[in-house]
Amino acid sequence: MLLTLSTRSLQHAKRAKAPLGPMDVPDFVAEELGLKGLNVHTPLLKGMVPRDLEALRDRADRARCPILVLVDETALDFGPDSGPASIERVAKLGLCASKLGAPAVAVELALLPEAQFDAYAANVKRSLAALDKFDTHLLVRPGQGAGDPQRLADMIKKIGGFRIGSMPTFAHAAASGDAADTLRRLAPYAQAVEASVKGFSKAGKHQSWDLAGCLDAIRNVGYQNTLCIDYAGKTDPVGNIERARDLFAKAIDPGEDAEAGDEGDE
Repeated sequence: MLLTLSTRSLQHAKRAKAPLGPMDVPDFVAEELGLKGLNVHTPLLKGMVPRDLEALRDRADRARCPILVLVDETALDFGPDSGPASIERVAKLGLCASKLGAPAVAVELALLPEAQFDAYAANVKRSLAALDKFDTHLLVRPGQGAGDPQRLADMIKKIGGFRIGSMPTFAHAAASGDAADTLRRLAPYAQAVEASVKGFSKAGKHQSWDLAGCLDAIRNVGYQNTLCIDYAGKTDPVGNIERARDLFAKAIDPGEDAEAGDEGDE
């Protein structure tokens, strides 16, 4: 399982010499944090033109920290009225992902109502056509408006094909009340998993949910792709990312210590 990082995790990162700019992120993640890939969130790209996106891709490739998923933070409504605009948004994300070299786009559904399930699923399926020409996949992130894991799984099954998958998040799973069950329902369709992280106690224990338990839940259904650390706090991002990295690295391969030690073990 490959450990990666979301760019959102570093939004409050501070450096002594200069702020951490978008172009600095790949080298920082690879060299300072020892992680092997990036999920890029759309706010990082604000104001960029295509040549800037291509330059960021080149920096990531040189750092051996490729961009794997472009994550849109705007929840999209694929209902009858807003569906066309959401399909157009996915097409723009696909173009952006192609410039970044990212093989997948992740979006959150604003709604997935039971009464109009087929209509919503049909519009999500139409958005896949816009991604075909970019050879890009669509990953569905569960959110507040469409967080029922079984309904999301049913939609992915209904649409079918290899272009669509899920991107479960530990935060959503924990909020559901049964993290293990939620992850077991979505992980079989996952092409990426977001390992949501908050703060740690002084003893190294994660304060909000059982990170090791969430990891076990996805591994128990055979998930072996990327695990993206997504730190949502504002304080000490680097220290908390390192703790999460070490915890996950040791859990994934108990026979080897993480590069920076095992102080994050729960």
